[in-house]
Amino acid sequence: MRRIVALGLVLAAASAGRAAAPPAERVAVIVVPASAPVFASPKAAHGLLVAGEGATVSRRSALASLLRGEMGNAVVDSGIPGGRPKISLSRRPAQTTFYLALPPPGRHHNVVRYPIAVVGPGYHGLLTSSATHLEGLIAISDVAPSVLDLRRGNRPPIRSRASSDPLGYLRSFDRRLAHAHDSRTGAVLALVGLMVGLGLLALATGSRALGRAAFLAAPSCLVISLILSAFGVTSLTETVVGLALGSAALALAGGAFQRPRLPLALGLTALFVFIFAVLWAEPSWNSLAALGARPDGGGRFYGANNQIATLLLSPALVLGALAGSGLLLAVIALLISAGVGVSAVGANGGALIAYLVGFLALGFLLRETRPSAVRAGAGIAIAAVVALALVGIDAALGGSSHVTHAVGGGPGSLAGHFGHRLHLTAAAIGSTWNAALLFSLSTLVLAYLAWRRPRFAVLDGLLLALVVLVLVSDTPTEITGLGVLSAIVLRVWLERSGERLTPLD
Repeated sequence: MRRIVALGLVLAAASAGRAAAPPAERVAVIVVPASAPVFASPKAAHGLLVAGEGATVSRRSALASLLRGEMGNAVVDSGIPGGRPKISLSRRPAQTTFYLALPPPGRHHNVVRYPIAVVGPGYHGLLTSSATHLEGLIAISDVAPSVLDLRRGNRPPIRSRASSDPLGYLRSFDRRLAHAHDSRTGAVLALVGLMVGLGLLALATGSRALGRAAFLAAPSCLVISLILSAFGVTSLTETVVGLALGSAALALAGGAFQRPRLPLALGLTALFVFIFAVLWAEPSWNSLAALGARPDGGGRFYGANNQIATLLLSPALVLGALAGSGLLLAVIALLISAGVGVSAVGANGGALIAYLVGFLALGFLLRETRPSAVRAGAGIAIAAVVALALVGIDAALGGSSHVTHAVGGGPGSLAGHFGHRLHLTAAAIGSTWNAALLFSLSTLVLAYLAWRRPRFAVLDGLLLALVVLVLVSDTPTEITGLGVLSAIVLRVWLERSGERLTPLD
């Protein structure tokens, strides 16, 4: 009898051991062709996979990003991220299985999304990601962290939500992403053309209204771009024509009716309230807009990318100048800087630092105090402390982004992140001859504007903030190109019109 009981206990233990599979066997990752039946299975949760960061991607770089849980920039090391693999590929399914397709061998333009499907408990309908903030869009670097979290019993970045027709939604979503990509060059040309055209008219006529319109051209383009995206306008022709006409009308109306002090201050306040509200409540409007985040490229899925941060910098400092050098300026500086930096809105750590530095410089200059080396160093230190405090508060409230991760890793992680940004900046400048030429010419013009007299406090603050933004970001050509246009139209408006941005009474 005792032998029978002992045998039963052994069999029960063996059965329990088989039922409770080791963590590594609970989750599997399998690479399959894009034509695999699982990508049409109603039993799976489906999504679109962004395979890399930058203009190009290869199968080798995508596989490295998949296994290491981190994307490498295409400009540096051919997109191969550093570090060791965190997961390995499997040959057979597990309790939860990630199926995905990768780019074919060779290097390709990073404009194609690849299918990803997850089969397992809790995965049905449409895949979602806490990293992209866009339903159905998954970054390849999120797979490894999700696998590790599932093995540990934690909540993974990649989850799912119910959907009656996930495959139909993904087809429509993929078309929107493609149209947004195709319309970006035309949208930038419309933006540049409007700024240059209104700036030349203001220069020739000395009109204060046209000067203000030239200054308001960039934020007007951002507002109209978001509105067009909200209404689902996607075709290249409709987007460019709508952006050009709508932005011109909005900028001219703003130039005519938003005179300095109170009307202009109220208009700029409404601008930031609208843009930050959209970035927080409807991130897809920004992500699918012709101007804004570029999720198809893998570098920025939501929030304020460097393009938005650069174009909003001048309006932010003008609003600060209208506020004066007291408590109101400090409040505006904190609110706007937090808006571009916190995870739920802008999620741009580099812009957070640049904005704080710009506002600090503006505060010094509005007091007609020429910053000494000691004061400049103290100002930069204050900006760094405030930025770290804002990021810490963001993380404590549940915010999560590459900014909170970099700061949360400690001084070593933060220094490494900054060094990597400098490396990306240098690589981006030297990536092509035209990028190096544009950066050089833009830098020369910015230096000339800094030297030219008379001086304007808001313009000097803008120039200093642009320098910081270039150093802490990874798109130096775009920042200097758009920054020099913003600085020129700002100077034309203030110098030719004779208007002064005196504080509110």
